[in-house]
Amino acid sequence: MKIILMGQQAFGKSALEKFHTGTDHEVVAVYCAPDKEGKPVDPVKEYAQSVGLPVFQPSNFKDQEVLDQIKSHDADLCVMAYVIIFVPEAARDIPKHGSICFHPSLLPLHRGPSSINWPIIWGSEKTGLTIFYPNDGLDEGEILLQKEVEIGPDDTLGDVYFSKIFPLGVDACVEAADMIAAGNAPRITQDESKATYESWCKKADARID
Repeated sequence: MKIILMGQQAFGKSALEKFHTGTDHEVVAVYCAPDKEGKPVDPVKEYAQSVGLPVFQPSNFKDQEVLDQIKSHDADLCVMAYVIIFVPEAARDIPKHGSICFHPSLLPLHRGPSSINWPIIWGSEKTGLTIFYPNDGLDEGEILLQKEVEIGPDDTLGDVYFSKIFPLGVDACVEAADMIAAGNAPRITQDESKATYESWCKKADARID
């Protein structure tokens, strides 16, 4: 399939590299956050440029010029691998199979920006990741696949994310794309009765008295 990869930072870069070198899918365009003055170049942009992939950095996805640009790629699927800029339906639905998105929790649990922190703080014994079809709600779209990971009694945020969720999540993005290509990807409605939402985790939230 022709893939648009949207992402940023280390996870986005690893997902892009996986699709580019480890699959039969063709990455036709890469989207990442705009450059910030005085900040390092995003690893996603850096990698894409190093291998000659076209990179785009719109500040929003509502402008008709940006929508036309996305259409020009004639993509089959958009993979959103750590995206913090809102991407509206008009942009998400342009690829033939729409868009899928990575989220580091077992949705509908822990919707929101600090979804890795809260299961650890609350003493959960497991968490995981979800690949879902994003809608205009916050982490509310239909689920394609999920992967569980255990939280050990001494696990830190870094242990849970970088050692467990991160590598599993990169592979899950590819697995989800493969399922869509094969025509056997489910669309499971999230159970709103089990949904939780937490905002940004602050230092005080993690304090143990």
